Order: sequence, then C-alpha cells, then structure tokens
Amino acid sequence: MDASQAGGPLSALRFENTLLESLPADPREGGPPRPVEGAAFSRVKPRGFKAPRTLAVATEVAELLGLDPSACADPGFAEVFSGNRLLPGMDPYALCYGGHQFGNWAGQLGDGRAINLGQASTPTGSYVLQLK
Repeated sequence: MDASQAGGPLSALRFENTLLESLPADPREGGPPRPVEGAAFSRVKPRGFKAPRTLAVATEVAELLGLDPSACADPGFAEVFSGNRLLPGMDPYALCYGGHQFGNWAGQLGDGRAINLGQASTPTGSYVLQLK
C-alpha cells in the first residue's frame, strides 16, 4: 500500500458474510458440544478475555484489510480481536467438520479450531477474520 492509499479506522471494516447466506445453518445458536446434522455451520458467541491487549500486529494483513496502523494500536482493536466486542455486521460462526482419527472415521468433530468473526469485504478482496 502506498501513501496515496491511506488506511482507515477499525469501524471502516464492512462485512458481507455471503458464505453464511449460501450454506445451511444450524438452527440452534451456541450451546454445549453436540452433533450438528444437516448444517455446515453453527452461530456462536466468542467468550472474550479480561483486559485484552495487543501483543503483535501483522502490518501486511492490516493493509490488506485497509486499516490504518493507528487502528491496530487503539484499545478497541484488542477488544474486537479478543472476542470481547463485535463490530457491526460481524456474524460469528464455527464450521462443522469431520475426519479420521487414528486411522478410523471419527464422524463429526465439531470446530474447536476457530471462531470466524465475519467475512470482511475490502477493496483488495474478501477475508474471513478468525479467533484461534
């Protein structure tokens, strides 16, 4: 990104979530771990953390998202990317997946890998933002 393409604040992020519109959703939000049938994802709420702080930022990713470096230094950045606060348009979800464990089909395993916060639409592309 050159100087003529200055980034914006965190509030400038826009979410379209077209992936969620094209896949079948679990009718139940959150709840205990359970088999989810006939759905590709479940809506979930991040738990968040007490007094989060930003330890490191990938400036290349901030630029891809169109964020000004000062947006990443703002305390609101840590609030959002710790799961404490959602931005307008974020629609958190976890994908269903299955797989093999120890050489045997283990069926549906859930999604302890990540919570997807939402699909950000930017001038450089569309990016799914995750908590891991």
